[in-house]
Amino acid sequence: MNHVKQWGWITFGCLCVAIGIQFLTASNLVIGGTAGLGIVLQHLTGISFGVLFFIINLPFYFMALTQIGLQFTIKSFISVSLMSVMSDLLAANFSFELPHPLVAAIVGGIIVGIGLIFLFRHGSSLGGINMLCVFLDKRFGINPGKTMLLTDVLIVGSATVVFGVVQVLYSLIGIFIMTGLLGRYHKRSPIERTGEHMEEEAKQQTASTM
Repeated sequence: MNHVKQWGWITFGCLCVAIGIQFLTASNLVIGGTAGLGIVLQHLTGISFGVLFFIINLPFYFMALTQIGLQFTIKSFISVSLMSVMSDLLAANFSFELPHPLVAAIVGGIIVGIGLIFLFRHGSSLGGINMLCVFLDKRFGINPGKTMLLTDVLIVGSATVVFGVVQVLYSLIGIFIMTGLLGRYHKRSPIERTGEHMEEEAKQQTASTM
């Protein structure tokens, strides 16, 4: 029963993120990570967001499998697949246009943030950049925060070229709201616990050499 309940909440989280993404894309707004990259590529190629999001995340599963674990990788793969399908179904059957981009940024940021909270609390994610951060940290010792910042700057920067400065400024409001919700309400994700475990290992190794 607990297993069924867990997957029910993961599915709900995927649905929330899919709805939030639709509000953002309808107003030409973006977020960070692979979802933001998917939004930009959708605008440039005409390929659906769901298809692009699924494809973009494929290389990251190897990183998750080797650095985080099989269970988390499977959950993330299923979550990405669910969100991809839901996004395309929603886009094909409903309109998500709102009267102003600011409203879309606020609504989209809140709904995406809520969805990610449910995913993190039940041991899943939507793949992508977080997995890359853990991989680069463990393999090359690159700070995860720097990796996250650099990738988000590149993605949002590319959105400036595609959508314009004004739309990106509205997007930043949505990103701020989303990250604020995550920072306040979510429990630590498996990725964060992995990062803490790596830090503890490093401290132990340092202590043993002193």
